[in-house]
Parts: sequence; structure tokens; C-alpha cells
Amino acid sequence: MVIKEVFIQAVQSLISHRTRALMTMTGISWGIVAVVMLMAYGNGFHTALMVGFKRAFSTGTVVIWNGQTSMQAGGERAGKKIRLKEDDMEPLKQLGAIKYVSPEYVEDLPIVYGLKQTTAAIRGVASEYGIMRSEDAEFGRFLNSEDVEKQRRVIFLGSEIAKKLFGNSPAVGQDVRIKGLTFEVIGVLTKKAALSNYYSPDKYSTFIPYTTFKQIVSQDYVDDMVIQTMGPAVHEQALRQVTEILAERHGFNPKDDRALTFNDSVKNARLVSGITDGLKIILGLIGVLTLMIGGIGVMNIMLVSVTERTREIGVRKALGARRGHILFQFLMEALVITFLGGVLGIFLSYLIVTFAGHLPFLADMLEDPTKQTDIHLLLSGDVLMTASIILMIVGVISGLWPALRASRTDPIESLRYE
Repeated sequence: MVIKEVFIQAVQSLISHRTRALMTMTGISWGIVAVVMLMAYGNGFHTALMVGFKRAFSTGTVVIWNGQTSMQAGGERAGKKIRLKEDDMEPLKQLGAIKYVSPEYVEDLPIVYGLKQTTAAIRGVASEYGIMRSEDAEFGRFLNSEDVEKQRRVIFLGSEIAKKLFGNSPAVGQDVRIKGLTFEVIGVLTKKAALSNYYSPDKYSTFIPYTTFKQIVSQDYVDDMVIQTMGPAVHEQALRQVTEILAERHGFNPKDDRALTFNDSVKNARLVSGITDGLKIILGLIGVLTLMIGGIGVMNIMLVSVTERTREIGVRKALGARRGHILFQFLMEALVITFLGGVLGIFLSYLIVTFAGHLPFLADMLEDPTKQTDIHLLLSGDVLMTASIILMIVGVISGLWPALRASRTDPIESLRYE
């Protein structure tokens, strides 16, 4: 009951000084808008980058490139070139922590359709490669295990290669020629906005079964090996096991980090997350500083209120009000101003997010028609929760000093105050 009465008195006091209270709430509202919008921008920035990376690699995917030893091992001098082969696939598949394995051969070759010709990266891969590298088909399908097993002359085209050869005409079911051999087009890659590529962007590449690749290019070793681990919990362990097996098969020291090069999607994602988390912290601090300016405004208004109501404080104390009652009264007024300003600020943030839509970022550069790689302002639950906690802290700090000053006022001196 006491809390209700104190709250009513706080609201009545604010109504009696409505202009001053409104100006103060405006400062708090602006501070909350700054906190929420900057944190929402940070979340949108993080999401845009992660979408770009996930379109290049599924979670847990690692590309292993051939390297050169920098340490002696097995009686051989440093400098030995390491060349992975198809035979290395089977031992890796036996590891319980490895989900998929695919060799990858790459060669830039001309592709001919009728009188049209273009040059593209021809990639010889396994069917699991499409899962690991997110090679989603807009038309048709990607390679399957039967294509690989039967060494079929089928080809999956990158979106730009299909456009150069076929324009707006359907490509699936048509035949193209590579080094005099005929390949049937079984699918076309959807427009893929990916931040991470190697050799060449997937939209400028084509994919054929690795067993068929040997019909056009004679090569004893693979250009790289692509693997995917079972999950984050076993990712590091899986990579250690892979290194140990390959080291034993190719005669290099497993501690030699130059013998093989790993492009680890998990490690890259952590790096990106670290950068974006740092950005979010900086943006959040800027917003907090802006909100603290509004808090200083609340403190100043409350100090003025304490001075104006000195006689009122004296009368209350003379009638038996304790220091805690006075302190709670003024602290409640500060919290009411802060709370109302915060509610208004969150409401304005929702309006801004609704009308702003998304901010240009990577979509135009990556030719992303979905615009998912642009920055979409995200008002997630954690953003609103963080803003509310900051608001509460600012409200308590802003009102505590004026409330303490009011509670410590001497009643005799207060009654004499003019």
C-alpha cells in the first residue's frame, strides 16, 4: 500500500511539472533509442557476415590443401612436397568424428555449347561435396553417388556459367562439350552470395564426378580434400585425428603445420564472431554513454526538485516521515521518469526498425537477390533485455544522489527555507 501511495505521489509530482518531466524523458528516450539501435545494428552486421560465410561452407567443413614439410621426419629432409590422393579418403571415412569426405580436382577448361564457349573451373568432386559447400540447385539437382560410382558424364553448372552459355533458356537436359567429351547438364546453381571462395567463385565453376574428371585430365593427386566433422564437440579432435592419419600415410611430422594447410570454417566463424562481438561492444558502449547523458539530465532535474521542495521535505519529516520514506519518494520519481522515457524510446526504436527495413551492406557486391547479406536491424530479446537492465541501472544511479540529499535534509533548516 505504501509503494502504491508513493508511486501515485511521484506521478502527481511529475504531472505538476509536466514540461520539465517531458524534456527529461525525451533525453532518456533518445538514449534508449541509441542503445537499442546500435545494438540492433551490431546484431544485423553479425548476421549478415555469418550468412555470407555459411553459404560458402556448412558448419564444420574444412578444406585441406597440399603443402610442403618444414620439419624432418622418417629420415627425410624438410621440404618434401605432400600430395594427397584419393586413397586417403577411405581411412578418413573410418573416423567416427568425420561425417563426409570428398576429394577435389580443379582445372580451368573451355566449355562449349553450340557456337558459344566460355572458360570455367571444372571441379571433380564427390556427391557429399554439395552438402559441405552448400551447392543448392535452382534448377535440376547436384551430383549423386550413382553419378560418381558409374563415372557418368554429367555436369552441374554455376549460375554465371549457365547464363553465359544458355542465357535465359533452360540449361538442364542440354549437352555441353569439354575437351571433346559430351556432358549432360543436370543442374544449375542458385545465385549464391558467399563471402568465402577458393580457386574461383562457385557461380563461375562447374562440378562433375571426380571419377569422371580423370577422363579429361590425367592427375595422380587431388588438389585438395574437403571434409566435414560430426559437430563442434568433436571438431578439434577430428582434425587432430585427420592430421595424424595423413602424417602416417605421407611420412611427415603431425606437428608440422606447413605439411598441410587447413581452411577451417569453424575457426573462420569464430574469428568473424570475435570481430563482430567487439564491434557490438563498442556500439553498445556508445549507446550507454548517450543514455548516461540522459541520466545526468534526470539527476539535475531531481536535484532542482529537491531544492524546490525543501519546505515540503521539512513538513514531512516534522510529521514523522523517516529518511527511508523521503529517499524512496524521490528515487521513485526518478525511476518513473526513466521508465516512461524508456518505454517511449523502445516504441520509437520499433518504429525506426519497421520503416528502415534493411541497410545496404554486402548484397549488391555479392549479387544477393534475397538481401540477407544486407544489415537487417534486429530487435532481439537479448537487445531489449540488455537495454532494460542498462535503463534500470541508469535510473537508480540518476535518482539515488538526489534522493539521498533529500533524505539527509535537516527538518529544522528545511522549515526555515524560503
